[in-house]
Amino acid sequence: NVVINARPGPPDLVINNPDTICSNQTANLTDPEITEGSDEGLIFTYWLDAEGTDTLENPEAAPPGVYYIKGTTTAGYFTIKQVIVAADQMPEAYAGGDVGMDYIFELQLDADVPVVGTGMWSVTKGSGTFSDENDPKTFVSDLVVNENILAWTVTNGVCPPAVDYVTITINDLVVPTLITPNGDPYNEYFILRGLEETLGKTELVIFDRRGLQVFHDENYRNDWNGLDDNGKELPDDTYFWIIKASNGKSLSGYIVIRR
Repeated sequence: NVVINARPGPPDLVINNPDTICSNQTANLTDPEITEGSDEGLIFTYWLDAEGTDTLENPEAAPPGVYYIKGTTTAGYFTIKQVIVAADQMPEAYAGGDVGMDYIFELQLDADVPVVGTGMWSVTKGSGTFSDENDPKTFVSDLVVNENILAWTVTNGVCPPAVDYVTITINDLVVPTLITPNGDPYNEYFILRGLEETLGKTELVIFDRRGLQVFHDENYRNDWNGLDDNGKELPDDTYFWIIKASNGKSLSGYIVIRR
C-alpha cells in the first residue's frame, strides 16, 4: 500500500508523555500510545536534543529525562517534539537502631524523616500502639515482653515502598532472690529493674516465714536492704514480698537475706 500525503509539509506529530515511572525504572518511548493521534505513515526516530543530531541509543529503555521524537513522512518532511519521562524519586527508609529495655513498655521512636514520600509505622511482631503512625519520631506504647518488631514503610508515588525494621526487646521484670547487705557494693538492695519507669508508685510489703509483716513501704524506691520497719537488721533467712503497683499490677515472690 502507498500512503499519499495529501498535505505536503511538516506532519502533525502528537506526543503523549508516558506514565510516570520510578527513578530506578525506564520507559519505552517506542510504545505506539506515545505518538497516538499523529499523522499515519510516519517514521519515528528518537533523539537527545531538539535539533535531532544526537541519537538516543535505546529508546525502548529510556531513563527519566527529556527527549525528542522526530516524525518523518515518506516525502522527507518532519516534525520534532519533546517527550518527557517523568519519575517519582525512589524512597528510602531507616527505622532507627534496635533497642533493649528493662520492663519498660513505651518509648520514642527514631526513624529518619523521609526525604521524599510519606512514612507509616506498623507492627510486624509483638505489639505496639503509635501516637501518630505517620510521625518518624512518634511514641509507641503497649509493647510486650520479648521481641517487638516495628516496620517503617516509606511510599512515594508509583515507586515500590521502602521498608526498614526496628526491634525493641523488652526484658521481663528482673526480681532478685538474694540480697547480701553487708556493706560491700554488691547486692545491697532489693532492686526491681524497670520499677519506677513502668509500675509507677509501688507499695512493697515484706513478710517473714510465719506470715508476719516485717517491713512496709507505700512508695518503694529500690532502697530496701534487709531492715525491718524499725530500722533494725532482719536475721538471715528467707522472706516473702508482695508488690502492689498504682497501675493495678500485683507481684509476689521470695527474697533471701544473707550477710
